[in-house]
Amino acid sequence: MKLLYRFHRWISAICALFFLLLCLTGLPLIFSGDIYRWNEVDERPSFGELSYQELWSGATAGLARIASEMPERDVDVISTDTERGVLLYSLTWQEENGTARRARVAYAPVQDELVPWRGTHVKSPALASFMGTMHNLHLKMSMGRSGMIFLTVMCFLSFLSIVGGILLYPFFMRQRLFGGTRGGMSAGNFFDWHNFLGMITAVWAGLMTLSGVAIAAYIIGHGSYRADVEAALPVDIHNQEPIAYEEMISYAADHFPTQRLLYLANVREDEPAVMTLTDEGHPSMFRGQEIYLIRTEEGLTHITQPMPRWLTLCDSLRTLHLYNHDTMPLKLIWAVLDMLTIVVIVSGFAGWFQRHRRKKEIPPVLTDGTRPITAMWSMPALFALLSIIGMTAPLSYAETGDSIGTVAWGCCLLLMIYLWQRGRR
Repeated sequence: MKLLYRFHRWISAICALFFLLLCLTGLPLIFSGDIYRWNEVDERPSFGELSYQELWSGATAGLARIASEMPERDVDVISTDTERGVLLYSLTWQEENGTARRARVAYAPVQDELVPWRGTHVKSPALASFMGTMHNLHLKMSMGRSGMIFLTVMCFLSFLSIVGGILLYPFFMRQRLFGGTRGGMSAGNFFDWHNFLGMITAVWAGLMTLSGVAIAAYIIGHGSYRADVEAALPVDIHNQEPIAYEEMISYAADHFPTQRLLYLANVREDEPAVMTLTDEGHPSMFRGQEIYLIRTEEGLTHITQPMPRWLTLCDSLRTLHLYNHDTMPLKLIWAVLDMLTIVVIVSGFAGWFQRHRRKKEIPPVLTDGTRPITAMWSMPALFALLSIIGMTAPLSYAETGDSIGTVAWGCCLLLMIYLWQRGRR
């Protein structure tokens, strides 16, 4: 037990400040979508959800509209937004003074409507800068790739610290009342809060750190995967003829019929055209298999490699971090969980500091008698079950899942308040 305690203490000491940074920067990012939408002067267009197939079937019509209405502009990238029902065309052109310009327009195939995608003006540049800084700190510590790798290591150590705290729980709570807090500013009171809130937030914080590691590993790993595919390209590329977007869409449908097309890029004749498709077994991936197209004398040919399986595993964990708190009630609950995790981190440091001051301790709040091990774990197990439901239900049952998740998290918070009231000295 002493070895486990030292492991938990020193691992926590190493990573706690960085875990605190992730919690503090992650708090405003919970509401990032709402903040970005409020801050936009021109709201992005939305025409209703469409499938990938419906969108790409209208790509030719969109290209025709752009060629007719904006003949001086070249399309170098086409991507999709299925939720808003639009294809996104990235345009490049040169001003009269020779300045290169870029912009994006959205094309709605059903409505045959071509509209600007996003304005460059925001209501509050300071707010936009703040959110950008929070995102950069949260993902990379504003240090680029090296910062991302470092934070990934700290995030994994935080996960180990959480696991260590769970394993230590029965040693500290043999006869103590779960939720009992003795009051005051003593080390014991800080550790009461540390143990109590730590077990309540354990599943949420553990899954957030684990999925955070998976997201960073996916970004880094996908970059390495692309580099491996590009390494297999011929040294000298010369397309016999330009490769049209219509050909790329048709080629994807013929050669990769089970995969969804996400992205097209068509460049100069001495470079390959690029297609990004979802992984064959995981069509929900936001980055997928890279396909490079080259036109030889025999016709179009492609160069690619299957994505490594571990990347698809990392991508599946991404949803636990990003896509299970879309409604405002869930976002507010996540904000509370984030703040409770901050309290867990701070109370651990405060308890350690107060212990070294050797102040007189108030006796802990004890149970009425000796409890079996099953009774000791009953409340933490209930919180863990409700947390798992709250994390997974919004991903599994569409709109009903959001309600189930909200109820589960609401029960967690109400039970926490009840146990705190019961255990106050």
